[in-house]
Amino acid sequence: MFNMQQDEINGSNGIDRQFNDIAFLYDDLMSAVPYSGWINYVEELLREHKYRPVTVLDLCCGTGSASLLLARKGYKVTGVDISPRMIEIAKERSAQAGGDVEFYVQDATRFNLGRCFNLVISLFDSLNYILKPDHLLEAFRRAAIHLDEGGLFIFDMNTEYALAAGLFNQRNLDKDDLVQYNWCSTYNPATRICTIKMSFLHKETQKRVETVHYQHAYQVDEIIDMLGRAGLNVLAAYCAYTFRKASDRCDRVFFVAQK
Repeated sequence: MFNMQQDEINGSNGIDRQFNDIAFLYDDLMSAVPYSGWINYVEELLREHKYRPVTVLDLCCGTGSASLLLARKGYKVTGVDISPRMIEIAKERSAQAGGDVEFYVQDATRFNLGRCFNLVISLFDSLNYILKPDHLLEAFRRAAIHLDEGGLFIFDMNTEYALAAGLFNQRNLDKDDLVQYNWCSTYNPATRICTIKMSFLHKETQKRVETVHYQHAYQVDEIIDMLGRAGLNVLAAYCAYTFRKASDRCDRVFFVAQK
């Protein structure tokens, strides 16, 4: 029932399937996420580093929640995601909001938009889903290629501390909620891969979904090294939502890198 081929586990081939399967319930599932708080923190990071972007690329944008919030704040936003169903929903939401955001189906490790941006962001631990280090390095290189000189790349990643501690062991079986779910994770310290078996029931449609997600626990120093190899200068790595220097006890780290 919870099957995925080994090549999908090892690479990025299965990410679109993982999110296509849950696209129809994703916004209901994420309804409690404080998107405004995340965007406010990104803007705090921009102020901390004295940078005022106009154009923004939202990498791994999902259904476009962060992209649309940024657009409402006056930024010129483009979003890309590997999941066609997620992008379909994002385009619908953008049209309903006035059509200010462009969305494209593209793989974070290979995307090519033919233009540069002042700022590239990737939020909600999206890059942990890139399981092979050489693929993550390629994603960083693609981000660098799409940045203006002096532009910033801001993104967050879950840490090994969080994945090993069972961050994804979560459940909500409240029958009054629109989405009921049960997640069970296991962490392999040898591979640094966290496997999350997910079950969902969508109340409105009565549709059940069972899927498996995978995340790789990258070390902070490892990420900093890859960013440097991609041509980016790391300005800071912070424990999430703070300005404290990242440590091995943070469950999520935000990185700020500059081209």
